[in-house]
Amino acid sequence: MITFFRNLRIRFKLLGGQTIIFIIATLLGGSVIYYTVRSTIEANIESELTNSTAAILNMVRTAASTSIKNHLRAVAEKNKEIIQHIYADYENDLISEETAKKISKKILFSQTIGKTGYIFCANSKGIAVVHPNPGVMGKNFMDHGFVKDMIRLKQGYLEYDWKNPEDEKKRPKAQYMAYFEPWDWIIGVSSYREEFKELIEISDFKESILSLKFGKTGYAYITDSRGNLIVHPFLTGNYYNSQDKDGNYFVKKITQLKNGKLVYFWKNPQETVEREKMVIFNYIPEYDWIIASASYLDEIYMPLKIIRQIMLTIVFLIIALVFLTSFWVNNTVIKPLKFLMNRLSIGASGNFAIRMPVKSTDEIGQLADYFNEFMEKLEKYSTSLKSEIHQHQKSAKALQLSEEIFSKAFRSSPSGMLIAAMKDTKILNANDSFLKITGYNLSQLVGRELKTFKFFFNASEGRKVLQGIIRKNRLESLEFYFLNSKGEKRTGVTYAEVVDVGGEKCMLVAMEDITESRQLESEILDISEKERQKIAMELHDDLCPQLIGIEVLTKILKRKLETKATDEAKDADTIRTLILDSIDKTRRLSRGLFPVNLSEHGFDISLKELAGYISNVFGISCKLTCNSSHPFKESSVAVHLYYITHEAVHNAVKHAKADKIDIILTDNDKKISLTIKDNGKGLNNNTLSMGMGMKIMKYRATRIGASFDILENSEKGTLVVIELDKKL
Repeated sequence: MITFFRNLRIRFKLLGGQTIIFIIATLLGGSVIYYTVRSTIEANIESELTNSTAAILNMVRTAASTSIKNHLRAVAEKNKEIIQHIYADYENDLISEETAKKISKKILFSQTIGKTGYIFCANSKGIAVVHPNPGVMGKNFMDHGFVKDMIRLKQGYLEYDWKNPEDEKKRPKAQYMAYFEPWDWIIGVSSYREEFKELIEISDFKESILSLKFGKTGYAYITDSRGNLIVHPFLTGNYYNSQDKDGNYFVKKITQLKNGKLVYFWKNPQETVEREKMVIFNYIPEYDWIIASASYLDEIYMPLKIIRQIMLTIVFLIIALVFLTSFWVNNTVIKPLKFLMNRLSIGASGNFAIRMPVKSTDEIGQLADYFNEFMEKLEKYSTSLKSEIHQHQKSAKALQLSEEIFSKAFRSSPSGMLIAAMKDTKILNANDSFLKITGYNLSQLVGRELKTFKFFFNASEGRKVLQGIIRKNRLESLEFYFLNSKGEKRTGVTYAEVVDVGGEKCMLVAMEDITESRQLESEILDISEKERQKIAMELHDDLCPQLIGIEVLTKILKRKLETKATDEAKDADTIRTLILDSIDKTRRLSRGLFPVNLSEHGFDISLKELAGYISNVFGISCKLTCNSSHPFKESSVAVHLYYITHEAVHNAVKHAKADKIDIILTDNDKKISLTIKDNGKGLNNNTLSMGMGMKIMKYRATRIGASFDILENSEKGTLVVIELDKKL
């Protein structure tokens, strides 16, 4: 199915896709509107029916209450008139007062209010003077609250709870009172609330209920819990067992629920079909009435039918519009595209001279113009490519020759060489010289990573070297320690360049084993140190004593010449002064050649004497700052550091022309740092790279495994920094 749609023509994809999108958008939008309107209508009609039912219920309660009150009032006032007539006969001496009261009681007892209601009379003292129940007659009821209200009001409506002697419990009751003052009778016409519906005049509110309409044919009605219709616009009787077309006993359901909402089918007598109906109903328990408001759903949802018709009309209009658009798109887009496809097919066959006529400036016209430009460039590229292919064939032969030359040079080089990938430092190849230097065979090296290969004596230094090659794409001459296959520590010097091998960036590393050279240099340096010490000792122990002896003889000669008062005495004194100066210079020279205080007093004392010497001889500020006196375990380390300091200080005086020099020696838990800082003019690049003193200082630092850096002072001058591990 996916392949089918993928292979459809652009016309059908474009128009079909637009049609589907428009229809889906219309249906989705319409559905949202439809269900939103439906929900709103349902909520509104339900709210309207609920509010109407509540209003009808209040109206019925009010009307029923008014009807009951009026009924009780009419009875009370009528009986008062009757008693007044009887009392008039008494006043006219037609009957005695006792007879008048007996006749009045008989008339009052002969009447019932509803089923069990009655008429009674009480006086202002709360005594029941007239009552149909003999058990109540003549008793005082002032302890009842409603009796106090009767005495206080004497006339009007009153509701209260009452229990006759034969009753099990109190029942809600209402009465209307009329006061006959001559006999101090409060005439009470009373009825139990459960019997109120017997006293209600339905005609008082029937027309008001029937006048309510919901929609076109919806209406309100009243039924009791047994299915008897109390108020209905056109029906009477009992409908308790009525069923709709689905067999639902909807009246029975309403009488069971008493409060709520129900949907059922109903056909009015004047209609031919049943329609779905919604009813909201509430219950009045004191009258056992269910107040209902009903409306037909087809009338409620009439706006939704209109929305559906509009949606369908829009869908049909969209389809018709799409079909009309398809013909226009076919002529303005599809046909030019087909023509362009045909031209592309011709061009693909190798005819780069084909062109497309440009008839418009729209996208199709621009596409045709781009096609022409493309074919024109393609034609030029085709010609150029043929020439380049010919040239490439020549270059390929030359490259092949170059690769052969490189391979032979790589293999025959006397320097050890290897090639490793830049991305993962895996060794790709190594020449025979490298295998000879390291003692490994080629199978042990190829495929292994340099960063995990135990080649560098110091692993951290190895990682630093590899990171430098990756970052700078090359490595300058670097002296380092490495381990051969036997685990022996060797000294080497290495160089590296980044090259392209088969389209992959690789590092070409060359190295030489200079272990023997460094050992020979070390021996020469040791011999030099011994000769230096020998010369220093001869100067100190041989030449100095001789000079001291000459100075003593000169002093004696001076005294003898002074006794003769000759001018030669002054010459003798001058000679003595020169000899003393020579003795001092010889001692300083001896101390410089062999700083005996390194072993006698400590490295810091030697540096302090050096600083004092510089200050005295050259007349500049040279200070030592030191936090340790014996930081070294081996005296050779102290000797090398002393001569590095000696050379750096003299360079600052002679070449940098400094007038302030600071020697700073710090000793912490891990490292020992020696810094010589001056404020001179600095050292140029030629001096740094070519000076013998710089080379000797760097060599001495290498000999003791220390780092050696010459930096530019941030303020002015030069910084010489030597750092070495505390283990030294």
